[in-house]
Amino acid sequence: MKKHILLLMALMFSFGAFAQSEYGPSTGQQNHNLFSGTGTNAGFGIKGGVNFATLRGSDKDVLGNFSGLTTFHAGVYTQFSLGNTFSIQPEALYSRKGIERNDSTFRFDYLEVPVLAVFNITETVSVHFGPQVGILMSAKEDDTEVNIEPLNTFAYGIAAGAEARLSIFRLGARYNLGLEDLRKENNQGQKINQDIKHGVFQVYLGLGF
Repeated sequence: MKKHILLLMALMFSFGAFAQSEYGPSTGQQNHNLFSGTGTNAGFGIKGGVNFATLRGSDKDVLGNFSGLTTFHAGVYTQFSLGNTFSIQPEALYSRKGIERNDSTFRFDYLEVPVLAVFNITETVSVHFGPQVGILMSAKEDDTEVNIEPLNTFAYGIAAGAEARLSIFRLGARYNLGLEDLRKENNQGQKINQDIKHGVFQVYLGLGF
């Protein structure tokens, strides 16, 4: 597990270092506006917010009646300019997902690394799109630890959203479409092919520097 975490962190920072050396600061990279802006298109910061998590897929009915779970995410990001209107934004986030079912709360905690393409459509508004990968850190039913061996511990998917900036503040919304099945084995350790995946809508507030 520690090796997976270090690999994700190394991926984020090595990608950022490559972008910085390859495209390095220039006059155009300080322009955050598609038309005439004066903001910044590079930097780093912290962010956090609310997760509205649920499960999706053709086999989700096997779980019976369940409802989504309102949880949280938090982490850091860095942004590297590729020109007047484009930039790349890697992030490292701790993100909790889950559901409520049969008076129990099921929680899945992930370390996630999105790598997003950012397109600035105005001086203060941008849209984001890109892949993300993650590692399942732990799973709990209420306060009881759940064995994660039957679960897919490597997560991957697509993230897309929009963000507005005001001074150093960033307010955004994003949807994370999980593409890996939640479970890879049943409780007897037998391989299964069960179409149940995460889906998370996020609202966040960030500070950029």
